Amino acid sequence: MGDNPETLSKTKMNKQLLLGTMTVLLAVAGARGSLYTETFDSGSSVGAIPNGNPVGVTFGGTVSDIPSEQTVGLLTVGLNISGGHNGDLYAYLVAPNGTRVQLMNEPGVSSGNTLGASGAGMNITLQDGMAVNGSIQNETSGSVLNGTYNAAGSLANFNGSAADGTWELFFADEVSGGGTSTLNSWSLGITAVPEPVPTALGIFAGLMGLWWCLGMCWQTTAATNKAPSKLDPGQTGRQSF
Repeated sequence: MGDNPETLSKTKMNKQLLLGTMTVLLAVAGARGSLYTETFDSGSSVGAIPNGNPVGVTFGGTVSDIPSEQTVGLLTVGLNISGGHNGDLYAYLVAPNGTRVQLMNEPGVSSGNTLGASGAGMNITLQDGMAVNGSIQNETSGSVLNGTYNAAGSLANFNGSAADGTWELFFADEVSGGGTSTLNSWSLGITAVPEPVPTALGIFAGLMGLWWCLGMCWQTTAATNKAPSKLDPGQTGRQSF
């Protein structure tokens, strides 16, 4: 006794749908990012920030472990600084492709508070979307700063930038007095993602595969429905009236 054609059709349809769904899921999974933590704490990547010198100093850090076809999908910045006067500091970060974002500009300084944040040093992380501590620009504490803050500018501006290459961290102490600040270390938390075009093509290919499978399923079902049904045993092809 043979298999029921309708059962065979449904089985084939399920297999085709499963194949199409897996293709789409694999394409989407390829778009998920991987986190790379890059720490710079030696040589020319760290050092003193000259007191009262707006010319400032640039510290470089090279990233070389991220695949060249991947770009920044999300970025956080860690800063470990000792000494000096936090309210005197100005800083920005430059990506390998030249994208620049301001990190801080004399934190806490305003018309009513010309000294700003009067603490000496910080061990902080800058990250978009921080509601608890808010922007580093609004900090007026007289203590060493700790915790996570929003940068003065949006770190999302780095999204799509090259991840591999030399990143430049610029610092300047813009007001004399208060002592010398020293950058002990800094870090980048880079969530790297595939470039948008290959990712989009992968997802498009997956959707096309699913569309093809659905088309094949429809054709198979239509052909099965058009097929003549088997006659019952003893039944002739003609009926008498």
